[in-house]
This record gives sequence, structure tokens and C-alpha cells, in this order.
Amino acid sequence: MEPLLAAALDALGVEDTPRPLTPHHTHAWRVGDWRVRTATDRTRARPLHHEAHAVALLYAHGLYPVAGAHGHVGDGLWTAVEWRPGRTLWEWCAPARASGGACFAPRLAEFADRAFDTLARLHAAGWRHGDIQPMNIVITATGAVEFIDHDLTHHRDLLPLRDPYRGGMDHFTAPEVARRRLDTESDVDIELTDVAEVYSLGASIRAAWTGTDPATDRTAGRYVTPADVLEDVATGRRRTPLAAERPWADPDLEALIEATMDPDPTARVRHLAALPGIR
Repeated sequence: MEPLLAAALDALGVEDTPRPLTPHHTHAWRVGDWRVRTATDRTRARPLHHEAHAVALLYAHGLYPVAGAHGHVGDGLWTAVEWRPGRTLWEWCAPARASGGACFAPRLAEFADRAFDTLARLHAAGWRHGDIQPMNIVITATGAVEFIDHDLTHHRDLLPLRDPYRGGMDHFTAPEVARRRLDTESDVDIELTDVAEVYSLGASIRAAWTGTDPATDRTAGRYVTPADVLEDVATGRRRTPLAAERPWADPDLEALIEATMDPDPTARVRHLAALPGIR
């Protein structure tokens, strides 16, 4: 066992066998009720350190239910955050996608209200998550909504990120952020606004509900460059109409998604103010 992981288990008092989070993870494990991550040098440790401080500060502000832990071995760092009980938004919506059951509609509407309320409280306290996507949103057994994975979180009391901020996952990036990425060099830091995160949450709900990418019908690959995908997001030129992908007709939910994913950030704010139930 690598020394950093061993040090984490010793500090946490955990005897369970570590399991990689996914087959692709070599420095992240599920251990008992903890998610443990390690970095063996200062450069790789910086984003872990950022997340550890973000989680501790969120906890201190009453905006996150657990504080986490971290420790050093030489220049290396381990961090641990308690595993949040519940299912990601993607997993939670799976039954609706599989059955197309409109009986799920009231639950989805309640989730949307709670999710936007949770995001608004974070924004009001000066926080921006930085990477809102369906796998970074957890619904607990009580229906509470939590945003997880804070590697890219912004707050005035946190040190700057190791690298310039260039947005989160492409398919959930707001059009104005995608445009800035296309128009600037990779060393330019992009400002993340509250309304850009509103777009990301709306896009996450659309993706989890429909099972399709929210802003473009293609991904980067052999014949499609990352810049092509960002241009799709920035212009909306390949966004499939929601009516063609929805599992069932839901005028209120569709209105919410269309409003929060409006390409114009100014219009996004105006639409949100007019929607019932969204604070």
C-alpha cells in the first residue's frame, strides 16, 4: 500500500480494504465511509489542498454537512471526505429514463426547486462550485440536494486555483464561458458567474432527464475537435429541441430547462425571476 494511503487510513482509523473509485482511478479510493485521494508531489497536491480547504470552509459556513480531513507525508498530500449517502442526479433519474414514467414528474419538480434553492444559497454566500454536472449532484434519502467534488470551487477566502479556470465539463458549460474559452488562450482565467452556473444546473437536469447531452449532439473524437464542441455550445447550432428528447411532456419542467439554458445570460436572469417556485 502506498505510504500516503496508509497514512490516511491510520489517521481516519479505518481498517476496510481500499477500492479504486473507478477502474481508471489510481489515486482515489472508497474506503469505508470515506473517499480518499492522494498526490505525491506539490504540483498534483495543490488541487487536493484546494478541495480540502473548500470543504472545511463550506462546513464552517453551514453549507456542507461534513468537514473532511487531510494530512502530509513529505511533499505528498492525502485528503478524505466522508462519502455522501444518496445517488447522483444521473443515477437518481435512471428509472425515469428507463420507463418514461410521468409518475416521476412530481419528484423531479421537487428536486429542481431544491437544487436551485441550494445553488442560490451557495451563491448568496459568495460560493461558486465550478463544475456543476449530473455526477456532481447528490440527492440524499431525505431528498436533500448536495453539490460534491470541490476541486474547482471559487470563494474569496480560498487561494486561487492552481491553473487558470477554464470552465467545467464542456457539455454543461454556459455558452458565454464556452465563447471565452474559444476566444482566449489557455493561460487566461475565465470569470465564473452565478448565472453561468444556473445554466449548468439546467443543463444537468436536462441531461439526467433525457439521457442525452444537453447542448450538442456530438462529442470530441476522431472527426470532431474540442473546439467544435465548444462552438456548438457557444452558438447552440446543434442543440436538439427538448421536445424531441424528453421522456414525457412536462410543460413546467420544459419551461424551467429552456429558461435556465437560454443562451443569453441576461435573458436567463429575467426568465428565472418569472418562474414560480424557483428562488
